[in-house]
Amino acid sequence: MKTMISKNELTIRAAEALRAVLAEVSGTRVREISHPSLGKESASVFTASVEVYGNRHMLACEIASDAQPAHLRPLLDELRGSIADSHLNATPVIIAPHIDEEARTICNENRAGFLDLEGNARIALGEVFILKRTIPHAARHTATNHNPKPAAHHTAA
Repeated sequence: MKTMISKNELTIRAAEALRAVLAEVSGTRVREISHPSLGKESASVFTASVEVYGNRHMLACEIASDAQPAHLRPLLDELRGSIADSHLNATPVIIAPHIDEEARTICNENRAGFLDLEGNARIALGEVFILKRTIPHAARHTATNHNPKPAAHHTAA
């Protein structure tokens, strides 16, 4: 069963997820996350000013409630247009509840980073490249609950 969350809640969760993944990388510090449209139900873009070993980087993050490949290319085009207006050197990053393998490939082909709320990420920040993959929940459940029976021990008489 899918749970619907508001765009504002998704924006807050996306910013928290971005902070968390960047906090795992030594030499990386989030200086500021700006939500220009927070409070409006149309909030879907925010920027993050990040410092990596003393060098500043800007991330332009687009929140996609649905990161289906058919919706992703137009979303990336729109994000690139908004970056061109304000932050020429910003790295585009798509953030979604889930980003499947095909969507990840589209992000890679378009030189965009991605982050999903399941803990997967790929973001290039000049000196640092972040690549994080999580085990899918079903596989994790199987791995932790798999208790093979010990092999029978035979002795020769």
